Amino acid sequence: MNISIISTSQRQDSQSKRVSDILQKRLFELQENLDLFSLDLGETILPLWSPEKKSENGIWGDAWKKISKNLSKSDGFIFVVPEYGGMATPSSKNLFLLCGEGELTHKPGLIVSVSSGQGGAYPIADLRSFSYKNTHIMWIPENIIIRNVESFNPGSHGEVIPSWLDKRIEYTLTLLLAYSSNMKPLRKIINRKDFGNGM
Repeated sequence: MNISIISTSQRQDSQSKRVSDILQKRLFELQENLDLFSLDLGETILPLWSPEKKSENGIWGDAWKKISKNLSKSDGFIFVVPEYGGMATPSSKNLFLLCGEGELTHKPGLIVSVSSGQGGAYPIADLRSFSYKNTHIMWIPENIIIRNVESFNPGSHGEVIPSWLDKRIEYTLTLLLAYSSNMKPLRKIINRKDFGNGM
């Protein structure tokens, strides 16, 4: 099974990337035969979507095609999203615009929101409301919010992070893996050619 973990912070060496690495390690502990693709949007800078993407020149050539191919073969996704001004990051929204070839279509996604303080709820509402229409990503009912993220250290959290968070993460990752496995048959009956966009 293939899972993609996408850190959508636009900063290099971000807390989102650190959380992504921790989640990747936890996934391997839950299911060791996974094929994981990691994309750090702080390291891999993708231009804003424009009609030039169709030209397949520059980054839209081999670089984007490689990313698109890895996303296309993925069975499920984890988006690690920090809160920027009460919204999901611009890079996360841009990625949904770029995925116009069915890369995310009818595949389960998990939103993991991170905040250096007590925030983190708004990116989840933002993505659940405005990212699925044309991508047809299927957000699972659960999500994770990691507040006071600088203190996040599974098995040895600081006082500002609840001790139950590790078990909640394990439960939610297990749920994502179950959705990813069991939604495979659905995609065989999807006619994306006629109905590629939502209403």
